[in-house]
Amino acid sequence: MKVNLGIASQNSADWQRIIDGDLDSRPKTADWRIVEQALALGDLAEPLGYDGIWVPEHFGTPYGMTPNPLQLLSYFAGRTERISFGTQIVVVPWWNPVRLIHQICYLDIISNGRYETIGLGRGVAKSEFDSLGIPRETSMKRFEETIEILELAFSQDRFSYEGEIFKIPETEIRPAPKSSDLFSRLYGASATGPSLEMISRKGVKPLFVGNKPLSEAAKDVRKVNTMRQEVGLPPCQPKNILFTFCVSSKEEAAKADEYLATANRDVALAYGLNDPSNFAGVKGYESYADRASSATAPGEAAKETNKPAPKGYDQSNLMIGTPETIIERIIENQKACSFSEITLMPQFGTMPYEEAAESVKLFAKEVLPVVHKMDAPLHAAALPDQKLRA
Repeated sequence: MKVNLGIASQNSADWQRIIDGDLDSRPKTADWRIVEQALALGDLAEPLGYDGIWVPEHFGTPYGMTPNPLQLLSYFAGRTERISFGTQIVVVPWWNPVRLIHQICYLDIISNGRYETIGLGRGVAKSEFDSLGIPRETSMKRFEETIEILELAFSQDRFSYEGEIFKIPETEIRPAPKSSDLFSRLYGASATGPSLEMISRKGVKPLFVGNKPLSEAAKDVRKVNTMRQEVGLPPCQPKNILFTFCVSSKEEAAKADEYLATANRDVALAYGLNDPSNFAGVKGYESYADRASSATAPGEAAKETNKPAPKGYDQSNLMIGTPETIIERIIENQKACSFSEITLMPQFGTMPYEEAAESVKLFAKEVLPVVHKMDAPLHAAALPDQKLRA
C-alpha cells in the first residue's frame, strides 16, 4: 500500500491574537517561517521512502496557508525524482476551469506524469469565498460544471462548453498534457450528501479527509459504489487522509490531545463553524448550519485549546500512538473503508515542527516498511448495497 506525506502551513498559535481582536499586531511567528518549515517537512518525503507529497488549498487565515497547491507541487516536482503528487484539495469554485485545466496539464508535463491524485472539492469558508467575490451558493454548480469541463478537456483535442455558469468557446489545451488518463485520476472530497452523490455519479472517486468517524466513512464508501453501479460504473476504492502522530511511547502520545484540540479549534474558526450565521440561508450548506449550531463561540473555543478530547470521542480515524498502535489502526481502517492508499497529515494544531519531523521519521522507520507490504483490497463491505438501490 502506498503512503503519502501531506504538508500544510499552520500558524496555529496566531489564532489567539485574532480571537483577541489584536489585528494591528504582527504574528509572533512570521508566516514565512511556518511555510519554510512545511517545505522542510516535504523535503523529508523522498529520502525517507514515502510514495508522494500532497498539499491543500487555503489562504487568508493562519489555517493551511497554501494559496496555490499546484504551484507548491511544481516546486517539489523540481526537487524530487520518484515520488508522486496529490492535492487535498483544489477548491474548484475558486478557479476558472480553463486556467485550472492548463495548470494541471502543465504540472503533468514538468512532473513527468507524477500528479497522480487530482483531488478536488467545493470549499466551505465564507471568508475565502468572499475575498474572491464568488458566491458560495454557486459552489456546487461550479464544481459540477468544472468536472464536466475537465472530462471534455481530458478526452478530446478540442472542446466547447455551454453551462449555466461557464460558457467556453471552442478551445484547445496547449501545451497538451503528457498523460492520457488524467480524468481517471480525479478524486473528490465531500462532507455533504449532495456533493458525494454528484461526484459519484460523474465517475469521480472519493477522497476522505480524516474528519469522520470510521463507521461513517465506511458507510460512505458503500453509498459511493451503490451510486456508481446505478450509472454503470464499477466499484472503486477511496483514498484516505489521516492525521498522524507517531511516537515511541503512550506517554508521548498524550501530547496529541493539545494538538488535536487546537486543530479542531483552527478548523472551526477557519471554516466559520463557530458561527451559524456563516451558513444560514446559503444553498448547499444547510448541513453546516446544523453543525455550527452546536459549535462554541471563538472566545470559548480558545479556552478549550488545552483540554483533551472528551471521553467517547471517536479517534478511530486518527493514527496517533506507537508504531504498533498505528499499524493496527491502519489495518482496521483499510478493512472498514477499503482505501487504496493513505496520506498522513503529520503536523496539525500547535504541534512544533521538530515533533512533526521526528514523527515522520519514526513512521518511516517502523511503520512504512510494514504498510508497504500490505495489500489494499476492495472488501465486500464496500460493495454496492442492494437495499439502497431498492
